[in-house]
Amino acid sequence: MPDEIFEKIYPIRYFELDQNGLLGFGSLLDFLQDSAGEDAVRRGFGVEQLLPRGLTWMLSRYRIRLDADAAIGDNISVRTWPSVHKGLSACREFEIFCNETLIGSASTAWMLIDLESRRPVRPSERIGETALIDRQVFSEPLSSLKISTEFDSTLSFRVRRADLDLNRHVNNRVFFDWASEALEVSLIENLRLQQVDINYLAEALAGEQVLSRCSSQTSAAGLLCSHLISRPADHKDLAKLQTLWVPRR
Repeated sequence: MPDEIFEKIYPIRYFELDQNGLLGFGSLLDFLQDSAGEDAVRRGFGVEQLLPRGLTWMLSRYRIRLDADAAIGDNISVRTWPSVHKGLSACREFEIFCNETLIGSASTAWMLIDLESRRPVRPSERIGETALIDRQVFSEPLSSLKISTEFDSTLSFRVRRADLDLNRHVNNRVFFDWASEALEVSLIENLRLQQVDINYLAEALAGEQVLSRCSSQTSAAGLLCSHLISRPADHKDLAKLQTLWVPRR
């Protein structure tokens, strides 16, 4: 039934591994996006169902926490459900299992966008009332990130056509890739990524130049990094991220 929690299993394949032989964080983000999209379609409000109506979903905020690694031979099971509507935001939750053991959670906030005006609209007014499951995986709400304004490193990227998704703008996973590339390898060589928080602020389009800036500081929790993705042509901030790196077990 559409009001049930949706679950999909992903056997880890070789091309989804990182240089350490573990499931790449970007590949995990792809799993979450795939399961969210499939669940949205079965509920009647997937992107391919909305585009002919002049609507689409755009990701606004993201938090993912991963407490263990996974590798080749493991099965990742993603459970996902739409949780609550808060104003213009529609929230979706995820639980991540490795071989039936809970190893992580994620929460996302989405905006329903009118493609003509490029402005958010209330989901209840444009797609009607939907069945929600009143359970969220984090007790703290997804909030606006306050990050450092002083940066240690900067990298420049040109948006490729391969970076685009169905909405013809940069896919949400690519922002994470840009952010992580700006980190000095020596800082995270013996660390693993435990948590990522992302605020998506504006679109990036094919051919544009973007800057990825990063700073880091040691905290009681681990290495805490601030990331800013911006477009130098108009000095527009496109995304803010915080990443938390902890020692490998």
